[in-house]
Amino acid sequence: MEESKKNFDLIVSEGKLPLWKAIISSALITLSISIIFYTFHKIYQVGFNNLSVKFPASMIKLIVLSAGSGISLAITKTILIDIENDKLISRYSIGFFSKDVLSKTPRLEYVSVFLEPTNEQFEVNLWYNKNKHYKMFVFEKKEDAFEFGKMVSCKLNIDLLDATEKGNFKWIDKTEL
Repeated sequence: MEESKKNFDLIVSEGKLPLWKAIISSALITLSISIIFYTFHKIYQVGFNNLSVKFPASMIKLIVLSAGSGISLAITKTILIDIENDKLISRYSIGFFSKDVLSKTPRLEYVSVFLEPTNEQFEVNLWYNKNKHYKMFVFEKKEDAFEFGKMVSCKLNIDLLDATEKGNFKWIDKTEL
């Protein structure tokens, strides 16, 4: 946990898990645990025979599906970037438990503000290694997205691209905002 005390150049977090995701994920995980206990209870009642071996095998798919869905809904991701030490930490968390994945910081290219036409929301993306990007945040208002994009581009000392108009991309001077 020494990394959590260090100052990183940029910390991008999904934030707290929304209540609806917490409810659904806990219900799915509870369902999978209930199925496991029910299966063992049925095996105990019937004893070991041909039927008791086939029954758990048929329940495994349901257990894996419900537990996997519940866990995937409960995971939050935080990215910690330390350019000086060339470290990128991806922190995956479920409640109080977290797993850090340390990697070398990729070559960061630029930050873009993009209009998502179906939801009419503004995405702020961090582009790296030429054509790969990480969706950092989604905003309702264009001004908020540009303010966040400006902060990220200044912090990481990279360019900012306005991609809100289809086919009319333009580089933004950070002093203009």
